[in-house]
Parts: sequence; C-alpha cells; structure tokens
Amino acid sequence: MRRTAARIAFATLAASAATVLLTACGSDEPADSGRHADPAALAWVDKVCSGVAAGSAKLAQPPAFDPGDPQGAKSAMVGFLNSLTVALDDMAGGIRNAGVPPVPDGQSAVDKATTTLDETKSKVTATLTKMQDAKVTDKTSLDKVIADADSTMSGLSEPEGPIKPLRANPELDLAFTESQTCRQVYGNV
Repeated sequence: MRRTAARIAFATLAASAATVLLTACGSDEPADSGRHADPAALAWVDKVCSGVAAGSAKLAQPPAFDPGDPQGAKSAMVGFLNSLTVALDDMAGGIRNAGVPPVPDGQSAVDKATTTLDETKSKVTATLTKMQDAKVTDKTSLDKVIADADSTMSGLSEPEGPIKPLRANPELDLAFTESQTCRQVYGNV
C-alpha cells in the first residue's frame, strides 16, 4: 500500500509541474548561440520563475501515509490535493502577473501555459472531489480510492508542464536558458 500511495503522491507532483519546473527553468550554462536574450524578455522570465516558485514551494512535502490508518491516509491525500489546487492557482497567477511577454506571440505562449495549468487543476479538483466523497473504512477501500486517483492523475504527467508552451517560443526559450533568477530559484538541474 505504501508503494501505491507514494506513487499517487509523486504522480501528482509531476502533474503539478513542481518538479518539472525545476528542469524547465534551470540549466547549467546558457547555450552559446552567438545571440543573447532580450533584456525585457529576460526580466519577464525572471518574474515567471519567481512567481511560479511560490506555488511550487507548497508542494515540497508530499503527505506521509500510514498503511495502518486508511482514514488518516485518505485525509492526508485530500489535504495534499487541496494544497496542489492552491499551488496550481499560484503558478498560473505567477505567469499571468508577469504580464504579456515582450516577444512575438508572447500572449499566445502565456495563454497556452495557463490553459495547461487550468486543465491540470480541473483534473486535480475532480480527483479531490471523488476522494472526499469516497467512503474509506479499510485498506481495500483505500486501495480503490488510490487506484481511482491514479487513473485520473496518470494523464497529467506532461514532462515539461506549463513551461513547455513558454519555452516553445524561441525568444522566451533563450531567456529561460540565460536566466540567473531561474537558476537561483531552481538550482542547476
């Protein structure tokens, strides 16, 4: 049961893009392509990485599960999913609050990224509602709740999360690559 419960916690984290953002924002060194990011685009990316970090920080500790306490395990997962919905809102807010990126097709990239977060939040919310409504009295009923959540959440593991549409824009990708703020916030991963 621990392995299954841990799997849902880590699948949820991946879906939330918290760990994904670590690799999406940071890199050891900027690629030397002979050109550098526009300072305004770099400033925008710095705002995004700082704003998204606030949401990601809320997911640093997945819940602990006790196989001997099915109701407690359910409560821990419900609490975690609640935190995840708040974190997803914070991440989308961090992107929106940065404004329109000063690059061609910047608004389109923002719209795609925030749509990804909104869609993820909808699935998390649906999972949360099902989990809250589920009757858990023993290990078997807990396993069913976890299996149902795994089924819903498994489709959310986009490897680059909400940053992917932003990085699809060549100007923003260059800025993400060169951003010292992103490396400071997320480390050299």
